Amino acid sequence: MNSEPKRELPKDFISRRNRNWIFLGLMYASYYMCRYNFPIANKTISEKFGFSREEIGWIIAATMWAYAFGQLLNGLITDRIGGRKAILTGAVGTIILNILMGFGGYFSSLTYFMLIWGLNGYFQAFGAPSVVKTNANWFRISERGTFTGIFGLMIQFGRWAIMILGGILIVRLSWEYLFFIPSVITFIFAVLAYLNVKDTPEECGFDCISSDKNECEDNSSVDVLSVAKKVLTSKPLWIISFAYFCTGVVRHGVDQWYIRYLKEVHQISTDSFGYMLTAFGLPVAAVLGSFAAGIASDRLFASRRGPAAALMYLGQFVMLILFAIFSGELLSPVLIVIMQFFINGPHSLLGGAAAMDFGGRKAAGFASGLIDCWQYIGAGLVAGVFMGRIIESFGYTGWIITLVVFALLGFLSMLTLWNKKA
Repeated sequence: MNSEPKRELPKDFISRRNRNWIFLGLMYASYYMCRYNFPIANKTISEKFGFSREEIGWIIAATMWAYAFGQLLNGLITDRIGGRKAILTGAVGTIILNILMGFGGYFSSLTYFMLIWGLNGYFQAFGAPSVVKTNANWFRISERGTFTGIFGLMIQFGRWAIMILGGILIVRLSWEYLFFIPSVITFIFAVLAYLNVKDTPEECGFDCISSDKNECEDNSSVDVLSVAKKVLTSKPLWIISFAYFCTGVVRHGVDQWYIRYLKEVHQISTDSFGYMLTAFGLPVAAVLGSFAAGIASDRLFASRRGPAAALMYLGQFVMLILFAIFSGELLSPVLIVIMQFFINGPHSLLGGAAAMDFGGRKAAGFASGLIDCWQYIGAGLVAGVFMGRIIESFGYTGWIITLVVFALLGFLSMLTLWNKKA
């Protein structure tokens, strides 16, 4: 049983909290439109500018490494300035850089694409710490697992939008519009977030809802050194970070290459039935995975995140084995969709609820930054250049085998936290 005391929250508080996370979530969803547009443009940019898979891998790696660095730095910045300012700062940066990406045709240079998309990765790294930091103030520990389902839903809304819109744009218009149009959409949501999002319930006239009285009573400014010490000396956070390293390899190893895989292996274009099946089904499966992992951790495992995450990693392992054995024009997209259920579950749960739990109200931003940093270190090391070389040398069989190994490692790491609770 969850030991956190149960008390009814006022209806006006619930209403204001809903307004807060909806506009914060839409803001972060639009970030994804300015991030997942590149996988759709991957093959087109490669063919237009004569980039090999390995060179495309360098562009992917640049944004992953910049994102990883940004998570650590921006997590601390977010704890200092608050989630609202941080997520709006990132929005301004990603809007500008996506516009510059669209002008890449005037330069036709691999260095230009690496620089611009790398900088985009840095500003994108304001997103997750901002969301986690803000919602650590608005959600109790006993609600945070379920909240990760909401978190996953908002993320997938943006991903779904760019997959559908981008799949049409890349066929009907030139590739540049994949970067121009999401910039406009993100600007609109940034204005809405500016008008509606608040960092804490106290700013809206409500009481602090944290079960830790010390956090509620301590209104002093955040001490960066104490925040860093709390997070960096937490053994559970380091184990979660390693699991997130594995998530980075599997999640981005799939996301950055599966559209190209479908095109090259099964000749599935982005306006075909097979692609649209993944475009509609993938976000739905991902959202269901987020809710399943979050609700299970809250209700079945008494707010312990380890068991739910471990089972999700095991699911990834099984689905990847099936994906390696069975392949087909319809079956491959179906398996990719199902796989997202198990990939997104631990992604939302560990990056959202676990960061809030073990970071606490004051250190949630940096805890999220540390965890998410390792996701992108994994993605930068393995899902970019290395994966490009693997595919060049061993085909897509090597791609799948690599993903299988890291899904298994994620499962084993989460077993060590089976009984651990914040």
